[in-house]
Amino acid sequence: MQSLYEIETTVLRSSRTQGLSWGVSEEVGKAIRVLEQSNLAGLESFKRIIDLGFDNLNKLLEVNQKNTNNLCPIHFGLFFLDQSHKNKLYQTLHFESLVEPLVSLPFLIKAAKKNLIYFQLDSKELVLNISPGSLFSIDKNQIPQIISKFSLTLTTQREIQFSPKTWDDLYKLSLETFVDESEEKRISGAGAGLTDND
Repeated sequence: MQSLYEIETTVLRSSRTQGLSWGVSEEVGKAIRVLEQSNLAGLESFKRIIDLGFDNLNKLLEVNQKNTNNLCPIHFGLFFLDQSHKNKLYQTLHFESLVEPLVSLPFLIKAAKKNLIYFQLDSKELVLNISPGSLFSIDKNQIPQIISKFSLTLTTQREIQFSPKTWDDLYKLSLETFVDESEEKRISGAGAGLTDND
């Protein structure tokens, strides 16, 4: 089983190979880690985004953007993480479509905590409420007042939510960030250096 750290760093490096900046790649790695830690299929969702290609997705760059078809969930989430402190966004916004919405959830949760705001995503496929306390519900009308004959399982084991092929493909892709070892590369600053200073 891959550790959460391995998942985060592999996603970070895989994101980087797809042209995302190191900063955005870092945020994506953290987001997928949160999803996997929550037993949600974040890695599978991320792999489908990679397979689709970022060139086939639209970035949300401004609130009144004309083309909101096939929005990238990473840039959608980052937009609200970066901009949700602005009062002009406190309204109902309408969008055409969002690819792999699961990936945007950690960004929206983080934005809700950071700015003490609430998100309500409403579509025919999904109704989702996110609060600053990290609580979210699928549909408040589906939450019963009482439950009977239920079970609660506690475990320290996280369920794997991705296939070995997804892991192998992303790990192989992440290896493209490595630099071949040579004296010339070391002199130019690549690698960990010759002294251990931490």
